[in-house]
Order: sequence, then structure tokens, then C-alpha cells
Amino acid sequence: MRHAAVAVLIMSLPFTAAVADVYRSVDAQGQVHYSDTPTPGAELMHIQKLGFGATNVASSAPASSSAAGNLPPPDPVKQQVAKQAVQQDVAQTRADQCKKATTDYNQSVNARRIYKSGANGEREYLSDADADQQRLNLRLAMESSCSGQ
Repeated sequence: MRHAAVAVLIMSLPFTAAVADVYRSVDAQGQVHYSDTPTPGAELMHIQKLGFGATNVASSAPASSSAAGNLPPPDPVKQQVAKQAVQQDVAQTRADQCKKATTDYNQSVNARRIYKSGANGEREYLSDADADQQRLNLRLAMESSCSGQ
């Protein structure tokens, strides 16, 4: 009987809806931070995740506004500022990915021998053909990451 009750409880978990409040803030260096606790100047992001793989629904409002009841229509100025912030975040992420891919490729070209770390941390050196293939893969990854910049 206990096993059946536990099984029913576990099987019912996907049917429940999870709701969480996430606060988005930008620090003085322009880094975006997400937290479950409000900070001064943070923007409240309502995130609702429904069972059965339904899409996430997100809406934003200032942290000082009430989460209950009807929210006022979105402010076009705030929407524009948020859109610009997203574009900056995406551009910064792409630049970081390009920089990392370029560094990885340059290190592989400058290295005399390329190795992979084994399960115990020991070095497993690649053959010349495998090293050339690794350099080619890193070059393609760099070109893919840096295209459009």
C-alpha cells in the first residue's frame, strides 16, 4: 500500500505547476545577475513552468510592483530599454564565445603536441593525424563562433 501511494505521488509531480519569481539586475560593470531575492533596481521576472512540456511564460515588472492582481500594460520605454539590454547581453556572449574559440584554436596551433586528459588525469597524446583533425575542428568552431562580428 505504501509503495502504491509513493508511486501515485511521484507520478503526479509532472502535473503540478511551478511558479517562481526571479529578479534581474545589472551591476555597475554591466554584468546581468539573476536572483530569487529582490535587490534595489531589480526587475521582477514572473516565470511559470507548466507540466507536460508546456512552454514557459515570462513577464517582467518592476520589483516594487505587486505580483497579485492585474498588471498595468507594459511601458514602451521600458520595453525598448529591456530590448537593448538583451541585445547587449547577446552581443557580449557572442564576443566571449568568439574570444574563447580563437584562444583555443591559437593554443592548438602553437602547441607542439596536443593531448587529452585521461580518466585519472594522465595525459593521452594524440597522433599527428588526430592532432591535425583537432586543429581543424577548432578552426571551424572559431569561424562559426566569430561569424557575423
